[in-house]
Amino acid sequence: MSHPILERHLKKQILRPVYLFYGEEEFLLRRALERLQTGLRADDQQPSEKTVLEAEDTSLAEVLSQARVPSLWGTRQLILLYNADRYKTAELKPLGSYLDAPASQTCLVLVAPGLKFKEVERNPYWRRLQEQEAALGFFRLKEAALPRWLEQEARRQGKILAPAAAQRLIETVGDNLLELAQELEKLILYMGAEKTITAPLVSQLTCASRSFTIFALVDALGQRRPEQALQILNRLLELGEPPLKILVMLARQLRLLLRLQDYQRSGTPVEEQAPRLGVPRGIVLKLQRQAAHFRVAELRSHLFNLHRADQGIKTSALAPRLWLEKVILELCPPVPLRN
Repeated sequence: MSHPILERHLKKQILRPVYLFYGEEEFLLRRALERLQTGLRADDQQPSEKTVLEAEDTSLAEVLSQARVPSLWGTRQLILLYNADRYKTAELKPLGSYLDAPASQTCLVLVAPGLKFKEVERNPYWRRLQEQEAALGFFRLKEAALPRWLEQEARRQGKILAPAAAQRLIETVGDNLLELAQELEKLILYMGAEKTITAPLVSQLTCASRSFTIFALVDALGQRRPEQALQILNRLLELGEPPLKILVMLARQLRLLLRLQDYQRSGTPVEEQAPRLGVPRGIVLKLQRQAAHFRVAELRSHLFNLHRADQGIKTSALAPRLWLEKVILELCPPVPLRN
């Protein structure tokens, strides 16, 4: 399933000539685009033509003019215009005339990940699409909705995801839908003919996930275990993570710990900490455990070292892997041997 409104349009074969896909949840938005393209192929019984454009490179008037040109084979065509939220209201004026008499063989999708619901309501052109059930929002799921979404994903692929397994998966991977879907797919492939995914199986197979590994790396830093930290770093590199991205993920984790410590000092309730940090409540509990191993000054010093390593990777001839190992040992110096 993608977006319920889009599914209804596909089922009844009442696709709109123009759609606005907006919102920050890239995974759901991308799935809806794939579903729309599949629906167009099924409707025509032959491949539909697809054109991908960028708002930075062309005006909306030019895009709409192209939409009126029939496809070479007479089939429906799909035109995707990315970053349509970059257009100012005045630049959207041609959309009004187009909607009065749209091209029948073209489905135009304006992709605007930066748009918010209130902005859609305020803008006369976006609002007109909304009134036609053609402005579809894709937003991050709330923590409480994640288990149900995972269970539906598993059911869609012929498996049963136990509630405890869904919760374990969220606690291990986080709330990123793309990463959750990827980990679920790994579990399903591993299971073969087995029907039910259990919590122990999730624990067994998701330890290699990137999000979990970053947690494990920060755990090793907090517990002053440099050998384990270097082993985890090696695992991240084996997973294909670029060195600069590892630094970014580490810095993000340390900033989360700093912010959490601020909330703890100010007495912010746990249920308010999760939305402020932008992570599930289960992740907040893990962050609380990690935060106990670090002082504020220590976290700030670590962030400075990460920044220095970032500059070193970008500007020096030293191999990125060596920079990463160097910064890990700076963050987690070996305990001196006793005589």
